[in-house]
Amino acid sequence: MGVNITARKRVVALISIGALAMAGCSSSDNSGGGSSAAQGEIDTSAVLKFASAGPLRDLDPALQTSYGAWGYLFLVWDRLTMLDKDDKIVPGLAKEWNFVEDGGVLELKLRDDVKFHDGTPFDAEAVKANIERGKTLEGSTLKSDLADIESVEVVDATTARLKLVKGKGVQLPASFTGTAGMMVSPKAIKDGADLKNNPGTAGSGPYIATQLVPQEKLVLKRADNYWDPNVGRLGGIELQRVPDAAARLNGLQSGQVDLAPLSSAGEIATVEKIVTPGSGLQQNQVKFKNVVGVYMRANKGDVAKPEVRQAIAHAVDPEAISALFSGYCTPTRQVVPETDPSRIPNYTYPYEFSVDKAKALVQQAGGAKVSVTFAAGTNAEQPANVVQASLRAVGVDATLNPVPNTENEPRFIAGDFELMVGTSWSPKADPAATVNTYLLNTYKLAADPSLIAGKAAEAANPTLSMDKRAPLYQDIWKTTLEQAWFLPLCNQTNANVSKANIVGTDNIPMSNIGIWDLRHIAVKK
Repeated sequence: MGVNITARKRVVALISIGALAMAGCSSSDNSGGGSSAAQGEIDTSAVLKFASAGPLRDLDPALQTSYGAWGYLFLVWDRLTMLDKDDKIVPGLAKEWNFVEDGGVLELKLRDDVKFHDGTPFDAEAVKANIERGKTLEGSTLKSDLADIESVEVVDATTARLKLVKGKGVQLPASFTGTAGMMVSPKAIKDGADLKNNPGTAGSGPYIATQLVPQEKLVLKRADNYWDPNVGRLGGIELQRVPDAAARLNGLQSGQVDLAPLSSAGEIATVEKIVTPGSGLQQNQVKFKNVVGVYMRANKGDVAKPEVRQAIAHAVDPEAISALFSGYCTPTRQVVPETDPSRIPNYTYPYEFSVDKAKALVQQAGGAKVSVTFAAGTNAEQPANVVQASLRAVGVDATLNPVPNTENEPRFIAGDFELMVGTSWSPKADPAATVNTYLLNTYKLAADPSLIAGKAAEAANPTLSMDKRAPLYQDIWKTTLEQAWFLPLCNQTNANVSKANIVGTDNIPMSNIGIWDLRHIAVKK
């Protein structure tokens, strides 16, 4: 008997996987604005000025080296599926999706009213062209996301059937909410359009890119006749990359910036002071699903020794990291949030904070030397300094290695560093995608994949219910933590700060993982 899961059923099944706790979703809007419920008359000619620290390299969805740039791409490229603000998977270009033939095929039912901005119809042929491009393009970063797809069959214009590797592919509806699901005009692909720097009309998203200055800014204009009248209500958007948080705050106060995300302790504390009634500003706070933590390349340098990784885990106090953020980073010892069904119940972390145990392990290992890599000028900088000091206090020869924000993730993924303090551990909408991204593929933190590969394969079977999958993932998380491949420390708080006339700041999907889907943002007259 085949598995037949419609989009609606699929959403229900996955609500709890990526959903935020209700407290984490609550708004803290001191000026009373920003709500989608009280919009007033919308100024459709307004150009929004947005500033963030997100890296901005290029616009080709198949060549992104980290998810930090997704926010820019969401506005240009439509996706097969999307996430709403509560992390539910909802229809995008795909109206529904069904696992059929005993889970061996994922069938997509597509919208029939969408055209790319170059006039090319969006249809099943477009899905086939994009998936094949993602799987075969030289340098494609989508190959691991699409590896479970063996082939694509075009049944008719609105039906595509993805033949899957046996027992795999359960995470694909979640993966399609990101770059793996972004659709490019087949005509643009065939014509060799410059999707990196000048995609022009190759997308079907609510906005069209008119100018890209890598690592500086992206300028967009509204696309005419977009298929969803509830989004894309601005005349345009100017997205500026402003890594310095103080500069973003100054821009908000001076009126040069309309909307900006802020998340460090100093930033949040300042926001609490300046966003007051009559200030002309408003804020909306969201608890991050992202985990601030220590990534360890367990086959490189001294961290290849289990005793050294265990010593590092014992040496770093999550409360000390939380204090850096004035309590706006909630200590955690797990890799997924409280609402995730794969979270380990009643878990006791094996490496409680203990200077004595850490010192003993360092001595047992015969000493240790590590380089603590972090992205300079980001929220990882202060935690990295605390990690370095903590390691030196237990006898580890630890040195700091600041690198540009545009390089730390790609270079760690490439294997250049043995240890990185980062904020990018981001639980996905399906735990299979989390395993693929951080443990078995992309980051490849599982130095010995055999410890988890069997259970990961069993848990990724589309025919299994989440009740049966969850215990398998719980065992994987336990192994990850026991092996100290990743050391979770705390979950930050993000504040989206904007002018009081900005509408929709309570409806920015993915802002709880440090990126942003601005399609719902508008400006009141």
